[in-house]
Amino acid sequence: NAAAEAARNEGINNVETRVMNAEALELDADSFDAVISRIALMLFPSPVKALTEMRRVVKSNGRVAVIVFSALENNPYHGIVYDSARRIGNIPLPATGEPWRYALGNQAALESVYSRAGFLNVSVQTVPIVRRFSSASDAIRRSRSGAGDVRQLINRLSESSREVAWAEIEQQFKQFEGPNGLEIPGEVLIGVGTK
Repeated sequence: NAAAEAARNEGINNVETRVMNAEALELDADSFDAVISRIALMLFPSPVKALTEMRRVVKSNGRVAVIVFSALENNPYHGIVYDSARRIGNIPLPATGEPWRYALGNQAALESVYSRAGFLNVSVQTVPIVRRFSSASDAIRRSRSGAGDVRQLINRLSESSREVAWAEIEQQFKQFEGPNGLEIPGEVLIGVGTK
């Protein structure tokens, strides 16, 4: 997997990686000092179940921290894509409760998931991020060739509609071009809870 390869490439030999279902972790209870989930919790079918498992494997008074994207409207990198695809292809946003990139995009939703998983001292902070590319055309080129959900969304359009969408998205991205290239602002939520 990517984490194991990155560790090897950096010469780090004291890291063990395993692939498993986050909602049924094959790990002993009270095994870890802390657990971190980066840009994943909102994609699980049951975020509460996944957090409950993370809580189970962390030691008493240990913390579980997650990073998720905040609201779609606060993340124009994806917001522009979703707006274009929805309008051009009449594609609806995922239904409430359905796993997707912005399913836990507000503070109350993330706090609720933590509370339902049994955590104490829950806090959620909003943190600004910036996506950087050399240009709008570079961002489009990467999105078109990548395997992410942006490409999957656009691929739901007909071939001709796809080209219209990509051109429209690139044009809208250009508003974020400046002397340092393309810098698109966004934000994430960082949640922390104690066992």
